[in-house]
Amino acid sequence: MTDFKPGDIVFRHEVPGSSMPAIAMFSIATEDPNPIHTNEQFAHDCGFPQVIQQGPMTTAHFARLLAETVGANRLKVLDVSFTAPVFPEEPLTLTATVGKIEGNITIDLSAEKKDGTVTAKGFALIAPTLSMPVRKSCKKP
Repeated sequence: MTDFKPGDIVFRHEVPGSSMPAIAMFSIATEDPNPIHTNEQFAHDCGFPQVIQQGPMTTAHFARLLAETVGANRLKVLDVSFTAPVFPEEPLTLTATVGKIEGNITIDLSAEKKDGTVTAKGFALIAPTLSMPVRKSCKKP
């Protein structure tokens, strides 16, 4: 038994853009030494107008929203690929849509900027809701 059907929107949620200090703290917390996340000059030298947010920040938002929506104990796989840079203070709309149901439930994921640019795509696998037997009596046999 599942509580979803293909095509259902699990969530569509706008997350606020991350500040430069938040991006820097995320770099420290994840031990990501890439200066493209913290050094403006380095980002310019790499062809970006400013530093870029780490892709795993988007993944973390998906993980949080999935846990809140379907329950962390049901999340089996979370696989996200990054397709475009996200700059500081850029809000994203994260969407999760039921793809297919074959035992586990495949949830298709997409992150999009306000201009429609898709910055991440992926999927999650969640376990179906299990029906538990109903206990009819508290008396010992």
